[in-house]
Order: sequence, then C-alpha cells, then structure tokens
Amino acid sequence: AEILEGRQWIMLLSICIAVYNQIELVRENISEIVKYKGDDIEIVVSDDCSTEPIEQMLLDFGDSRIKYFRTAVNKSHDGNILNGLRNCCGDYVFLFRSKDIIIPEKIDEVKEIIKCHPKASYFLFSALDENYKKRMVLEDKAYKQNEEAQNAHDKLLVHPSGQVYKRSFLRLNLYEKYIDTYFPKFNGCDVHQLIRMDLALQGDFVTSSCCAWRYAYTFQAKEASVISTEKKLNIYAPYYQYQRYECEMNFANNEFQGKNKVIFLKQIIKSHGWRIVPLFMLINRSEEYNRHYNSAPISFSPYKELIIFMRRTLKMLKTMKKKSNICLGVGTTLFFVPGV
Repeated sequence: AEILEGRQWIMLLSICIAVYNQIELVRENISEIVKYKGDDIEIVVSDDCSTEPIEQMLLDFGDSRIKYFRTAVNKSHDGNILNGLRNCCGDYVFLFRSKDIIIPEKIDEVKEIIKCHPKASYFLFSALDENYKKRMVLEDKAYKQNEEAQNAHDKLLVHPSGQVYKRSFLRLNLYEKYIDTYFPKFNGCDVHQLIRMDLALQGDFVTSSCCAWRYAYTFQAKEASVISTEKKLNIYAPYYQYQRYECEMNFANNEFQGKNKVIFLKQIIKSHGWRIVPLFMLINRSEEYNRHYNSAPISFSPYKELIIFMRRTLKMLKTMKKKSNICLGVGTTLFFVPGV
C-alpha cells in the first residue's frame, strides 16, 4: 500500500466486479486476479442478489483482499455497479462485468501509469480478447479536462467494463437519482455514460497502449446475457433507447453549464440518432444479438423511426430552452441521417 504523509495508509487501486450468478465465470476470473500477490489492491465483488452461492465460492479462496457485498434487493445492472463503487476504498476503481478481467501481470504497470497522471479523472487501457489477441489498441495520450476530455468521451469505448474512475470525483448519489428516475423497472445500462460525462469536467482523460485487461466478445460467450427487460425486448430497442436518451439529455442540461452543456447535448443527439435508427436496424436483424439477449426481431421502419426521433428531440430541446434558455446555435445538425 501507499503511505500518505508518513502516517495514513491508502490504497491506490480497487478492482470492482459487478456480478449476477455466472458463478463459474466469476470463479475463473477471481482465480486470475489473485495471482497478483501484492497487498496494495482490493477485489470488490458486488453481487446483485444472485441465486448461486457467490459468497461461499469467494470465501473458499481464503484471500483477505476479496471483499463481498450483496445488495439487499435486486438493483439491476446500474444499481449493482453503484453498489460496487460505494464499497470500494481505492483512490481509483477499475470496473468490470463478470466476463472481463484485469490481466494480473499488468497491475504494476497500471498503477505506475495512474501515478504519472495525478490530474486524471479517468483512464482507458488497451485490451486483449479472451484468446489474448489484441482487441482494442489505444495510443498513449492525455486529454485535458473539459472540452478535450468531452471530445474524447464522444470517441472512446463506453462500456461497463474496463473503465478506471477516480473515486473521489464520483457523485454516486447524483447518478443514482437519475437511474432511479428514468429506469425504475428495468436495466438502464446507462450509468457508465453519466459517470464519464461527469468526469470529463473534473479531470483529464488518459488512454494507454498498455494491454491491461481482457475484453471478451459478447457473442463468443456460452451464457446468455443476465440483463433482462420488463417487456423482453432487445435492450437496444428504441423503446429502451429513448429512455436512455431522455436520461442523458436531462443529465447534461441540468448538471452542466454553458459551452460544456452544449457540447454534451450535441454529442448525445448524434449518438442516439445513430443508435436508435441505423444501428438498431442492424441489431434487429441479428440472430446473435437476439439469441444473446433472449429477444426476437420486431417490426421496424427506419424512416418512421427517424421522424419519431426528430420530433422527440425537438420537443426535448423546446422544453430545455424554456427552462434554461439553451441555444445549440442556428443550423445545429439536428436533422440528419444518422451514421452518414
């Protein structure tokens, strides 16, 4: 562990895994992490009321670095992540889903890179796939707080896994308020978006060429997704995407000011225009996506959906303008064919 002012012991890195069942997968990944022998990390497992004996499996490791926290009730994807983050003690939190994992041989290098960037609020490391072949290769680069970090947020992978957050900057009660408001009955899968928007205005973003984690391909997994929805639709269906869209738009409008707000709103409009129309058109036809998420194709017209998207966007912007006198500028690229 590190020593602060010669007296107080602090921990640099928490490895946080949000789990629901998939006990053998969790066991396999914990077995990898504990190969790292240093006492300067903790392994925090947040269990969202699994029906499988996750706690006993972890106790069998006999490793004091493993800390288990079970939610009192099923909190779903976002709530489970927040529960894990609340129970971490490290200065930085490396977050994972069950099927992804930090590469133990890279932990020392990860810590050294973190120490080299004391102004950073967020790190994203390069990744290998489950066969240890390069999957995501990033450059060694720092993006300055505010606009540079916002632009990086728009381009970098946003995912529940592989994100490294500076814990003291996290406003967990704030994120929870939005998640509870917009996703009371299903897995919103949106908290990582809110966190990274927030962190872009609190510190630098850093990417690294160090392949520090294993990022598994979704469709190579034998297990179906543990994420379920109330209507049993694909989680990428417009019905759910519009809830994420509204959540992110209102988060940006309510929590940020001036130029930063405008940058985020434009990014969110562009991103969701792509996700709701052309991306879902492809996903809806995909047997792999529907198998993994236990869903079926639905009737979908991209042209009708584009009109719905534009109308809903204009309605939100009109409401925001009344509340906060927001102006995205004349000629803002609202009416576009997403992805073109």
